Parts: sequence; structure tokens; C-alpha cells
Amino acid sequence: MKPSFLFIRTCIEIGFLCGILVGCSGVTLSNIPKKPLPSSPPALSELTLALPPEGGPRRPVDSSGPSAFQANAPTIIIVEEDPTPLQTVAEQDARVREHLGDRFGFIGHEDVPTDHCLIHGEENPPSPSLSDGHSTDDKTHRLTYYSYSHNSAIHVCLQGNHVTNVQRDPRQGYQPQEGPEEVEQAIALARKDARIAQDVQNLPGHAILTSPEEYRYFWVSNEAGFGDRVLWVTFSEMPESLALFFARVDLTNGQVLDAGKEPGPQ
Repeated sequence: MKPSFLFIRTCIEIGFLCGILVGCSGVTLSNIPKKPLPSSPPALSELTLALPPEGGPRRPVDSSGPSAFQANAPTIIIVEEDPTPLQTVAEQDARVREHLGDRFGFIGHEDVPTDHCLIHGEENPPSPSLSDGHSTDDKTHRLTYYSYSHNSAIHVCLQGNHVTNVQRDPRQGYQPQEGPEEVEQAIALARKDARIAQDVQNLPGHAILTSPEEYRYFWVSNEAGFGDRVLWVTFSEMPESLALFFARVDLTNGQVLDAGKEPGPQ
């Protein structure tokens, strides 16, 4: 019986392939000497990360450990002025106390040119810069509060230990960024709410303003908290993980508007 054409073709192809493999077996692919792999993988040292007390991203706990930024890295020292003495001076002034009322929260402070301390109209004054033409001595401390009694931002101008001006922010519906005191207060109120109190006591909390100026038109006018100082509070197992529980806290009225379990996978 004669072999079929397909069988003969297959044999020729196999022989051709074997010839190529044998011919290439003597080719040197690289002149770099080969080193044997280690018998066991090297031991790895764990780099422990932790949240710094002043806030910010996680950082290595052991500063003596290896770092890609240690060699020739510049030393950066950030000095922040403690606003507490300025707050004390401001809050002892009779005009400031009248504007703040009985309930208020401190937002923050900044150094501005003296003639730009007060807010005019609907726009922010220009931010201080080197091009303003002001000397470093021609500066005023501007402290910003939020008065829950009057539901308005309050600005206090100080030069040294003297209050020069007190102003209720003239911009309609304006709310400054949430302050650290407000975040703590909102989280504390949310922890006490009966709807989530049993679940959030040992969870880290976060809070952010929910009704800044650019979003105020999306609120329903008769909705609870409309026009008030409302913060959205969330609780999660880890600072960077998904929120498990939420609360809407109205600081103007000092109450929790809504609270519960976050929808979606937990």
C-alpha cells in the first residue's frame, strides 16, 4: 500500500523542523554569564505605614528604613501659625461676640493685604501675592467663623492684638469650607444618633460640607436643612475604605437630619 500524499508531506515538514532546531542549538543567545537562582527567595522586611497625627497620607513608621528619597533629598520644614491666640483676641471683642451669637464654629485664618480684608460684593478679593505691591508688614489677619445663631459666615480682621473690622459675609448663600471644629462636632453628633449609634462607635468618621454655594440650587426649598450649615458624615472600617454608614448633620440647628446604612455592597 502506497503512503498517501498527506502522510509524505507531514514527514517532510517534521524533518525540516527538526533540522532547524538542531541547527540553532549551537547559537549563543547572550554573552552575559548566567548566575544560578538562589535556593530560597530573600527575606522581605515589612514597611509599616500609619496615619500621622496631623493628618495626610499614610507614612512609614520607621524613618530609618530604606527610602528612595533619602539621598540628597531637601529638608522641608512647614511652620503653621497657631490661630488660638488670634481667636482669643477676636472672641473677647464685643462686636465679634454680637456677630457670632451664642453658637458658632471657627473655620480658619489667613494673612491678607490690609485693604483686602473685607469682602466686597459677590466676588472674593484677589488673593495676596508678591505682585500686590504690599510689604510683609502691611498684612492683616482675617479670621473666618460660621455663626449658627445667624446662619452666616463672619469675618474678623485683626492687626496685632486689635480687632479692626467685623463683617457678615455679603454673598448670598455663601458657605466657607468646613473647619476642623465643625468636622469634629458633626461626627460627634452623628455617633449619638440612635439609628447608627450601636454600629459606628469604633469606626473612624469623616465629614464634608454638603451645601456649598455652587450646589445650593439643587436643593429642594422645603427640604430639611435647606440653606443651613449641613455636613455629610460617613463611617468606614479604615480611613481609605468604602463608607458603611452615613449621616446628614445640620449644624445650624444642631441635629441629625438623616442617618443609616450606606446602600450597596458592604
